[in-house]
Parts: sequence; C-alpha cells; structure tokens
Amino acid sequence: MAHAMAIAMDKVLEEVKPRLILSFPIDRYVMDVLERRAHARGIKHLELTASVLPRMSMLLYRGQLVRVAQPPPSDQVQRTVAEIANPDFTPSYVQKKSKFTKTRFIKTLAYFRTRAMAFKAISWFKRDPLNLHYMDAQPFLGHKCQWRDIRVVDLCDAQWRTKMEKFPRDKRVMFGLQLFPEASIDYWLRNIALIDHENLVVDAARSFSEAGYVVLIKDHPSQFGFRRTEFLDRLLALPNTVMVPYDVSGNELVSLSGASFTCTGTLGLQAALAGLTSAVTESYYALDEDFVMLRERHEVKSLGHSTLTKQFGAPIDVRRHRLVTNLLRGSFEGDFFSFQGFNSAKPAPGALGLAKAVGMRLDQLVEEGQL
Repeated sequence: MAHAMAIAMDKVLEEVKPRLILSFPIDRYVMDVLERRAHARGIKHLELTASVLPRMSMLLYRGQLVRVAQPPPSDQVQRTVAEIANPDFTPSYVQKKSKFTKTRFIKTLAYFRTRAMAFKAISWFKRDPLNLHYMDAQPFLGHKCQWRDIRVVDLCDAQWRTKMEKFPRDKRVMFGLQLFPEASIDYWLRNIALIDHENLVVDAARSFSEAGYVVLIKDHPSQFGFRRTEFLDRLLALPNTVMVPYDVSGNELVSLSGASFTCTGTLGLQAALAGLTSAVTESYYALDEDFVMLRERHEVKSLGHSTLTKQFGAPIDVRRHRLVTNLLRGSFEGDFFSFQGFNSAKPAPGALGLAKAVGMRLDQLVEEGQL
C-alpha cells in the first residue's frame, strides 16, 4: 500500500509541479509518503494547524515548528504569557466538559460501529477494499475499542484525591494520555524506537512509580469510547497508580502536581508554564532548557529519577518568556477553525483572514530563505 501510494504521489507531483505543498496534519502514513516524495523533488511540505496560542495558527514541518527569524515585540510576549499561564487557560481545540457515562460509551461505540459497516459497504460498492479511509474505520484493528471496554467508567477512581494526598506535591506526577494513534507521536517521529507507544508509556509510569511518585493517569476526554482498557489495566497494575475521572480537568491536576509526563500533548506545555517539571518527547513547543526531553528508548527506565533531580538554570518567569517567545515566532494571527463548514460562494470572513495570514507568513519565510 505504501509503495502504491508513493507511485500515485509521484504521478501527481509530476503533473502538478507545485512550488510548495500545504496541508493539514493527519494521522496517516499518506502524509509521510507525500513529504518524502516531495522532498526528493526539492519541494517543501508544510502543515497548517491551530496554535496553542489563542486566536492564532502555525505551520509545521515534519512536526516541528516553522519559526521566523524576527522575535516578537516584548509587550506581545508579556500579554501572551499572562493569558496562557493563567491557571484557567484552555486551548481552543480542547473538548469542553461533558458527562462520561456508560450510556455515552454505548452511543459512541454504536455510532462508530455503524459508520464502519457503512464504510465497508462503500468500499465494496466502489471496488476499493484497500482504501485507507475505509479500512481505518474497521473494528478489527488492534487499537479499536470493544464493547467490553465499557468498564473504563469503573476504572476511574472516585477516591483519587484521597490517594493522591498521601504524597507530597513534589511526588505527584500527572500522566497525560493522548489521542491514539494520532497525537501519540504528533504525526511525525524522528526516533522509530519510540513508536511502541503503549509499552513506552507503561515503562515511563513504572519509572515514576519506582522513583516514589504517585502516578495520576489523566486520559484525554476525546479518547472516551476509544481507549482499550487492557492498556489502562497495565498502568493501574503498577504501585501507586490512580486513574483520575474524565471530568477532572487537566488544569486542576496541574495545580495539584509537581511533575508531568506526556509525549507531545499540550498538557506538557501547560505544566511547564505552571512551573512543574515537565517530561516530554520532541514536541513542537519543547525547548531543552525548560523540559526533561525524552529522545531515546533506553532513557525511559530512568525518566522518573531524571525528572526528580532536574534543575532549571533560570527562574520560572524567564522560562515562560522563553517558551512563549518561541511559540510566537512560529504562530500568526488567524482562526484555524474558520474553514469548518466552508462555502466558496459565501466564505466566512475568518477563512479569508486566515488565507491572507498564511500568504503573508509564507512570503516572510521566502524572504528569509527558508522556502
């Protein structure tokens, strides 16, 4: 399939001869194949997505932030720090609060099982059974939820706060699980040894547990109805590991914890801005000076100790300024979600503004010699 996709991509690139490729980041191998075939022809492939900064968008190249050389104005940095370092800050793309019940689980899984059957029928009708979009919806895939996973509701511990309070704050680590499979590797991965996501997360939790931490498992709210409970069972089998209910916000856990671990999720950034010791893989927002960076598989075993002994070389205000400056260099004004429900006959003003902002950012990158 990958080889066939590469042949198809080569044909399109030969016919279109683009100067640049701009797309949305998606969690499929197609994007990696496209980037590789474009790179072989000297064509840059950038991805447009929402920035963690409010009302802004950003460009990525293979999962890394595409930054301009010019630093942002100091007053803009200060305003942005004040906004996103606020304990109540939530990124625009984070799902709002809702009820996580067995009834909701049944409705969610029933919908996606029905969707899978519809896609299967379409694939037969179109004589395209290996179409990735249709195959990805099928329930036989290893990461897909089963009906027995309804017990995820019972795995959430109503007494999590009592168990957490037995440990001092500096021995509490928030474990932010991510969407699977997409955000678990942020679409791109430099070190293929880290792609074994579930085993990596379990080993990381074991490392923190052995270092004397209580591990507070915080699943992504959008993963409700999609998370396999076998994975959660492995985490909860470790000593001093507790699963926090889905309706407990990440912000609340940040305020109660002394450390954080997530592969690439936004909670890792929010934790660092709050002054926690934040351990992450190579994320678009991460700087070596301000995070415990996980780059090699063998480093997972000592991750708990590395986090416990991490010493920062600058106070929190300096670190916040540095992190936000880096994000602002890679972000620009524009509502990424304005394209939703797009109508070419009556384009939304926000979509037009986003298109102009993207064009201006691309011009700036050309002027700097990055494109």
